[in-house]
Amino acid sequence: MKRKNLLLTLSLTGLIILVSCSDNDNPIEQKPINNNTILILNEGNFNQNNSTLAKYDIETGSIIKDFFREVNMRGLGDVGNDMIKYGSKLYIVMNVSGTIEIADASTGKSIRQISMKMEDGSSKQPRQLIAHEGKVYVTSFDDTVTRIDTVSLDIDATVKVGLDPDGIEIINNKIYVANSGGLNFLDGYNNTLSIIDISSFTVEKEIEVAVNPTNIGKDNRGNIYISALGNYTDIGASFQKITTDGRVTTIEEITSPGKFVIFENKAYIIQGSYGNPYSVLVYDCLTEQVISDNFITDGTEVGIIHGIDVNKETGDVIIMETDYQTPGTVYCFTKEGKLKYKIAAIGLIPTAVAFN
Repeated sequence: MKRKNLLLTLSLTGLIILVSCSDNDNPIEQKPINNNTILILNEGNFNQNNSTLAKYDIETGSIIKDFFREVNMRGLGDVGNDMIKYGSKLYIVMNVSGTIEIADASTGKSIRQISMKMEDGSSKQPRQLIAHEGKVYVTSFDDTVTRIDTVSLDIDATVKVGLDPDGIEIINNKIYVANSGGLNFLDGYNNTLSIIDISSFTVEKEIEVAVNPTNIGKDNRGNIYISALGNYTDIGASFQKITTDGRVTTIEEITSPGKFVIFENKAYIIQGSYGNPYSVLVYDCLTEQVISDNFITDGTEVGIIHGIDVNKETGDVIIMETDYQTPGTVYCFTKEGKLKYKIAAIGLIPTAVAFN
């Protein structure tokens, strides 16, 4: 009897050990994201159907230049305009193709392709996108913002805004949309921001801003910032701040802004224009002062800057360079403006990045 009890005890002990080991295995399999991989969306040429998604391993330096095609046996499509990572998925805007490509961020495997086309089959020309509380919002040049549910991966609502909306930002349960009028250059560009209540998904009001607003960001105090490109003739580009009560102020020190990103209340702004040198200007949103008119401090020379972003985990600044004809280069700089690494000839017109 004692022998039987001993065997039973040993069996139960072994079972407990096995169960314990099995339970401890789960956290090992579900490793947290470690920011060792950078995914790069390369825009490609208009009507050439040659946009690519590249994958770069930061630790090993290995590159897969056409990562999406290698995994899915097809290309992304025509003109990759924007990309974000939300949860475990990538959301990629294909402007001319008129699609939103949704892919697994780790594997690159396509999960779904959402059509962004009008009744006649032409593209709505989706532009930029942002995610918030289980929804992804997409601006399109058919004068709309589209809402995508991230569980069903279906479009669940669309709202009409101003002319040719481009940049989009969310703050205090309001969606701010920059209405550029980018396709209306013969009759005059637009100069408004639409403000959408996120709960009702209806436009509350419009605010008048500078001509041709295209990019938009926010600081930690609830202020919105835009870069407006002007009309390319007698109205120049400008950088503006919109306060929580709707007051619009032009920041005169910033004279030729393009795309920008705000991180920890510092705006990293692409400065330059065709035929003129490019640089990244740094503006402190709290002190309202230009900190530096050239972010790069180690002498690294960069040509035409097409895109900029920040790794939110490390604070590293990513600068994307192109000549619009040959594969471009992606540079990673520390917060102090010193080069950490660069990825040469990664793809045609690198325009957006995401981290894994």
